[in-house]
Amino acid sequence: MVKDRFINANPYPDVNVSEEERLQLIDLVDGFVQDYFQKYEKFVLVDKHQVDERRWEHVKSKDNLHIYTERSQKELASKGLQPENAPSSTELVDDDSPEKELPVMLSVGTFVGEMDDLMFGVVNPTLDVMRIKASYVHDLDSAAVLCPVVEPSEEEPFRSLVVKWMTIDVPLQSTNLVKCRDFVYIEATGILHFTNGDRVGYHLLHSINFPQTKPLPNRIRGNLSVFGFFRQIEENVIDNFASGIVDPGGDIMRFLLIPAAAEALLSATNYVYCGQMKKISWMLQRRRSAFERQEQVKNSDECIIRISFIALDGQLIQRKVTFCAKCVGMATKCDAQDAARDQAEGYAAYK
Repeated sequence: MVKDRFINANPYPDVNVSEEERLQLIDLVDGFVQDYFQKYEKFVLVDKHQVDERRWEHVKSKDNLHIYTERSQKELASKGLQPENAPSSTELVDDDSPEKELPVMLSVGTFVGEMDDLMFGVVNPTLDVMRIKASYVHDLDSAAVLCPVVEPSEEEPFRSLVVKWMTIDVPLQSTNLVKCRDFVYIEATGILHFTNGDRVGYHLLHSINFPQTKPLPNRIRGNLSVFGFFRQIEENVIDNFASGIVDPGGDIMRFLLIPAAAEALLSATNYVYCGQMKKISWMLQRRRSAFERQEQVKNSDECIIRISFIALDGQLIQRKVTFCAKCVGMATKCDAQDAARDQAEGYAAYK
């Protein structure tokens, strides 16, 4: 049984938004996305993908993805630099201690794969799809959908805007020396375009508060603003640019927070894999007969894949499924947008 603490986890079942509030949230998110999109354009067109290491200190790498943290204010001052104030990155980070220095994180590099597969792995507008994603990406501990604002459609299968709640593991939490952190936030995904027509996928997480979302007992409410952009730069290569700031609340030391934030950003390396596994689940349901015919053909090239499903009793399970190599190739090469459109229409590919 795969780790899953999502069942009955929603602590705020009464959150909802009026049509006026819905439009305000859409405008708010559009503003954040455009602010951050300008940062990505500058990084590509002006900085030429070069990281200023006077400002940024390397923390960790995985494959071709590299994580940096902005140097301390003292270090920046010694180099004649001012702290980078990302637009809107701190507007909703309610810090009661102005002296607290929160690290700004930066993630740059490339993924192997296709952007549509990555975006299919990222978009998770419902609780079931969130649980499936978490089983592959390992990016959060527990979560709930509080209120959908914009749902994916046949025309825009990767566009979503959802109000959510989540908890994440923090350093030393298992020792009971540190309380669990939770977040109430907007999650938004979609597609933008560079002036040259290049498609750019985006993923935004930004803290938000409602009257109904008062802090819970035995948890410390954190705040965050994190964005990511993804662009196909050549066949099977995706450019990545992500940045953000997280205030975990309380008194977690900077040297503990930075490694945890780096690991969270590195979890993005699982997005393409998640999208491919979701496609295989979708094809297994949609095209079962085609798979069965193929399996009847004698083929020594077999592989076993662990796929996540939601069982009839609501439990998240992972099954080992044997496929021939040709079927796996057929599934991974199919159009992720087709699968995303089915997901947008409510097709239960994971049950």
